[in-house]
Amino acid sequence: MNRPLEMLRGVATPSRERLSVVTSQSERTLLLGTILLASAVSAVTAYVLIQCYSVDVVSTLLLAPQDCFLDWERIGRHCFSDYAMIATAGVQPKPADYLIALPPDYRPTAMGTWAPARLPYMLFAFPAHLLGVPRLGLVTYLVGLAAAVLSPAIWAARGAQGLERIVVFVALGVAAIPGWGALDRGNSTGFIVPIALVFLVSLIRQRWGLVTLMVILAVLIKPQFAVLGAVLLAARQWRWAGIGIVGVAISNVFAFLLWPQGFPGTIMQSIHNIVEFNNSFGGLHDTRNVSFGRALMLIPDSIKSYQTGGKIPGDFLAGPRTMVGFAVLVVVVIAVLSLGRRIPPPMVGIVLLATATFSPAYSAYYYLVFVLPVAALIVRAPDGPPGTGIFNWPATGAHGRRVIGICLSFAAALGIVHIALPGPPFDVPIYEQFGARGIMGYTTLVSTSVTWVPILWLVACAAIIVSYARRPASFGDESALHSETPSPAGGVT
Repeated sequence: MNRPLEMLRGVATPSRERLSVVTSQSERTLLLGTILLASAVSAVTAYVLIQCYSVDVVSTLLLAPQDCFLDWERIGRHCFSDYAMIATAGVQPKPADYLIALPPDYRPTAMGTWAPARLPYMLFAFPAHLLGVPRLGLVTYLVGLAAAVLSPAIWAARGAQGLERIVVFVALGVAAIPGWGALDRGNSTGFIVPIALVFLVSLIRQRWGLVTLMVILAVLIKPQFAVLGAVLLAARQWRWAGIGIVGVAISNVFAFLLWPQGFPGTIMQSIHNIVEFNNSFGGLHDTRNVSFGRALMLIPDSIKSYQTGGKIPGDFLAGPRTMVGFAVLVVVVIAVLSLGRRIPPPMVGIVLLATATFSPAYSAYYYLVFVLPVAALIVRAPDGPPGTGIFNWPATGAHGRRVIGICLSFAAALGIVHIALPGPPFDVPIYEQFGARGIMGYTTLVSTSVTWVPILWLVACAAIIVSYARRPASFGDESALHSETPSPAGGVT
């Protein structure tokens, strides 16, 4: 009787030792290793799904390339549809009245775009429109977007040595599915990446003026990033918080005034258009929706899908689905404001970035580009020696927080690499192109690991809040931060 027990202990001991070896690695090693391992797994599953089940893996991980629903400017047969739609509407005298008919029902719908969010597109599209070469606007926009998405990989690689620079660039750049997704759709969310990177580095260096500027710029990309201003309140920077509120208000009003026709009525009209546009295409149940609402409703959605043969009614749990993300946002903001300086500013910034991304009822998978600057900080600590991340450098206030480091490393890694999961394939329609209507064919897809990413980030945010609620940040770490010599401009170097 004793020998079987001893054998079981003998089997369990090596398993615990292997687990201990993995968890004892530094956070930057866990992050980079997980990204490379997940990328290898993704490549293997992709090969099997293609060969055995004829799954369209590229469209599974991104979106179907056939996106020229209207006669938009394009490169080859790809239109980078988000840019095409918003740039086309933006050159109209009153974009809020611009109607667009998209599949599946081709019902004319007003473009749901907040006026400030049009600015990143129009900075490239409008000069090209005046010159009569719209393709030039598209090409320069894509070049700028690619540079923005790759900025954390380049910055983090500069903090590595030797061949590790290539590993870091591949892990945070080439392997980043959200970055490819933003480029594939031509979505301006990619421009939040360098803004978020400067925002987080400025929080570490406590350059509050630069932090405030980044909040104002982030709101011009997506309005939900206004919640990032709560970091100034948590740090008890009342004057900069007031400046930030005024700056956000002025910049948003100025953006609406760039299209003066119908102002100020266009403000409420834009809000109405955004709600109607988001509800017109069934995105709340989309498997690529990475919102908290979609993630927390995954179990009831799965049960309902099984009952209805795979089709979830559009009004199923619509109220809770819309409000649950907002509820999480409120809880997180109250928590960080209550804890105040117990949490280091960069940790507050990471929590607010994640919450702002996942809290809307619909959050596209390429919104996960926010994980790239977070991953860059895990790999490289500003002002730290080469080969150190924020969890290896005491000056950041995150040193010694092992649970937080592990949670953030895995959440960031699986937010960067998405895996096509073996499971029941399903067919989705490919619609006619260049203004024609109807279905031209079908492509076979499967579910991906992106469904679980919001849950991992919810756990990571909870770990940060609970950890610093139990044991506040050491003020000695903050003094160490100020003892370091930052760059003269106080920016990202």
